[in-house]
Amino acid sequence: MTAALVEIVAVEARRDTFGAARAFGAHLQAHYGTAAAAVIFYGSCLRQNTDAGLMLDFYVLVDNTGRAFGNAVSAAFARLLPPNVYYHEVEYEGRKLRAKVAVISVDQFLQGLGPGTFSSSLWARFAQPAVILQARNDELRRRLVDGLAAAVTTMIMRTQPLMAGAFTPRELWVRAFSETYAAELRPERDAKSGELVDAELPRYVAVTVAVLGAPGPGGAYHRVAAALEQNRARRAWRWRRIQGKILNVLRLIKAAFTFKGGLDYAAWKIERHSGVKIELTDRDRKHPLLTGARLLVTTFRRGGLR
Repeated sequence: MTAALVEIVAVEARRDTFGAARAFGAHLQAHYGTAAAAVIFYGSCLRQNTDAGLMLDFYVLVDNTGRAFGNAVSAAFARLLPPNVYYHEVEYEGRKLRAKVAVISVDQFLQGLGPGTFSSSLWARFAQPAVILQARNDELRRRLVDGLAAAVTTMIMRTQPLMAGAFTPRELWVRAFSETYAAELRPERDAKSGELVDAELPRYVAVTVAVLGAPGPGGAYHRVAAALEQNRARRAWRWRRIQGKILNVLRLIKAAFTFKGGLDYAAWKIERHSGVKIELTDRDRKHPLLTGARLLVTTFRRGGLR
């Protein structure tokens, strides 16, 4: 992890954002009180610099899950299958803001950003720009910036061996996000990864140079991995697809217990990201545990976890 990369990430993490996001961050800090060590803003609203027609995305990092949730079952879920995800609403300037809020311990978050974690769930998500809205102190902010920089490095190093022949930073990141979508039950159209990179291409070029050094002629890299390394990387991403989709469905089922209308949210997300449509009845909604298990089995049987 280079000093140049850390500086790029540190500047990103400090940048100002729009009022609605700042207000929601303050709400989350107050809601979780002394248990909240940090609040991080990320996702589509950050990229587009607006929440119009969108749901805000936050991570709240806590020191102690038991103290944060005040509920032994919720705390157990958070330790077993982090993060816990909640739906929040806030009134702001005469309108209602909506957000999806993931709550996770500081240690789990930082561990998930680095090369020691196989699952791409955290390091792929936070290889993208993020803003640290609140941090308990400067030392924690420094650790978080280092963690976000580690996520960028991990994403690049896990993807680089897949590239055949010469490749540009853009091609590297488009491949990285394509692999990530495939591993997270997200059958996005092929153009989506390119759109994501092109929206902030200078940033992705800069972080690639910070990790891999300057490219060669034509702005391309020519570091071709050995056949053994290429095969190992391909196998790893294939396993991430299996693991990621299973974990994604399990987290959606878990969300049925934390979201208002959680089962409907889980069914909607499964259909949106896998194409598997599941109709829910009032009886289903009265038995979230059994219905959650059915969602998993039905999704698997209909090919949504392939």
